[in-house]
Amino acid sequence: MSKFASLAGVVALTAVALAAPTAQAAEPSPAEARTLTAAAADGKLHAWIDPYRGGGHCAWEGNNRNWDYPGPGCPHMRNLASSVENRGYAGGYDDVDLYYNEDQSGVYACLGNGDMWLDLTLGREVFSHGLPWWDGYGESVNDNISSHSWTDSC
Repeated sequence: MSKFASLAGVVALTAVALAAPTAQAAEPSPAEARTLTAAAADGKLHAWIDPYRGGGHCAWEGNNRNWDYPGPGCPHMRNLASSVENRGYAGGYDDVDLYYNEDQSGVYACLGNGDMWLDLTLGREVFSHGLPWWDGYGESVNDNISSHSWTDSC
């Protein structure tokens, strides 16, 4: 066999290998399969039990002092949310403070207008507003929200 024939064979096998799709590219992950674009403003704070807008869902137009009692049509949400989205209307009181404690008290994290935290399980979002010695300061927002209120700035 000549050197030319063996080189042609290697080139042909390389071309076939490069053209074949990989298993990873063929199937998107569950997170990639879901839409990650922001939804249109509807004046509400939305929360889901699972990351990437999955599982039980609740939405509020106003404040809520205790996510144990979120309101009609909503599941119990206290210390369960792993995905949140602020679909408030732009203007005054369009940001949302998410509180570690009931009754909108203690430390909180602020979710800006139009913002979404799709996977709180990653631990990037923490309760960082309030006094450092209060319960929950620096802890992950994931599965730790007890109440919320609309505010005019983050």
